[in-house]
Amino acid sequence: MDKTQAVQEPSIQVPALEVRGISKSYREKRRELPVLKDVSLSVAPGEFVSIVGPSGSGKSTLFHLIGGLTEPDQGQILLQGQDITGKKGHISYVPQQPALFPWRTIEDNVILAMEVFGVPVREVREEARKWMHRAGLGGFENSYPHKLSGGMQQRASFLRGLLGRQEVMCLDEPFSALDALTRSDMQHWLLNIWEENKRSVLFITHNIEEALLLSDTVYLFSSRPATVLHKVKVPFPRPRREEIAEDASFLALKRELTQYMREEQKKMLEGSR
Repeated sequence: MDKTQAVQEPSIQVPALEVRGISKSYREKRRELPVLKDVSLSVAPGEFVSIVGPSGSGKSTLFHLIGGLTEPDQGQILLQGQDITGKKGHISYVPQQPALFPWRTIEDNVILAMEVFGVPVREVREEARKWMHRAGLGGFENSYPHKLSGGMQQRASFLRGLLGRQEVMCLDEPFSALDALTRSDMQHWLLNIWEENKRSVLFITHNIEEALLLSDTVYLFSSRPATVLHKVKVPFPRPRREEIAEDASFLALKRELTQYMREEQKKMLEGSR
């Protein structure tokens, strides 16, 4: 065949993160407590993916598995096609609480991940100060965590994860402890920062509106043992703005997912009786 006539095969994009058939149980008082059951999901390069599910459905356990803190009973965790099951240090993690070291200044907390990777100190500080200014933390570089509000501490925690050299960021309900107004501000701040940076993100939240506002894809988890009930490709264009939350199609999708959540919460309560 003439080379000019050859049909070029489309390139297949390898997911930044792939979870394949993960199951996990724990021992509790001589019995098995199943937490995750055959969970599969993926995060494409530069994609923002959220997991929504009832409390206690195993979402944080999944993050522990992805981070290599524990191993699954079955299944695999792949990062850019490479098996990292049970291996630490391959993802950037932002926890529910800021978890800043109180004896380090805000700047020294922010640069910690880059220090661990051996980035030269001068380069580390230059990059950190640039991002701190964008995050509204300029002027607080030499302050200690207790001097900052909860929202500012959470921004510092997020920047620490953002400046890590890992491709995938796992955010475990990072805004759950904030009041409603601060949480809203943080959501829009995160959107703006992410749209500049386009890191691959896996985000845990209980808040359906938050998931739809931030995400490209949303996975809805069942009650424990968690399985993937529903996968939603969020149809709203980017850049995403606050007004989208008032759009009729946004509200309809929010109602649909809320109904799924209510049904699962009801099942969980009935199962605990």
